[in-house]
Amino acid sequence: MNEFIIYPKRGRMIILAFFALLFVLVGAVFIVVYFGEEGIPLWLPAVGLISVLFFGFCLVYYLKEIIIHKPVLIISKLGITDRSSYLAAGLVKWEDILDIDFVEFGGQVFLGIYTYNPDLIINRSNGLQRMLNQVNKRLLSSHVNIPVKNLNCSMDELVEQINSYWQKESNCAE
Repeated sequence: MNEFIIYPKRGRMIILAFFALLFVLVGAVFIVVYFGEEGIPLWLPAVGLISVLFFGFCLVYYLKEIIIHKPVLIISKLGITDRSSYLAAGLVKWEDILDIDFVEFGGQVFLGIYTYNPDLIINRSNGLQRMLNQVNKRLLSSHVNIPVKNLNCSMDELVEQINSYWQKESNCAE
């Protein structure tokens, strides 16, 4: 059985990059207004700086994803390889997966992967990713969260492929 490869929705990446650019520009305006006017509170350039840094990082990430069009999800005989976001888990082997389900958070549906070791992904990451994965762990019960909206395939096709590979690999392990 070959790998099942899923690419990101290019249009969605473009829209997200556009909004990131918009917030970078708004943040830049907050900073410029502070230095151009007297009596402006200090929180305004602080919000502007945070906006420029955070959304600038997002903009770079989305532009990179648009230009370098790589798969965001690969389902194979080894497991599920996630590179759907900055917090991507990488390869999660079938033997590490306890359960897979759809979870909803903030009005968005995620493919939630539960692992036997709740700290599996955190232990793999370092620096900023480790800190963000720890925050993510407190927000959702699943250990790997893949935004379904970003995947260029239907939920039915995704479930069918995951079940097919998972059943085949669990039968091979017995």
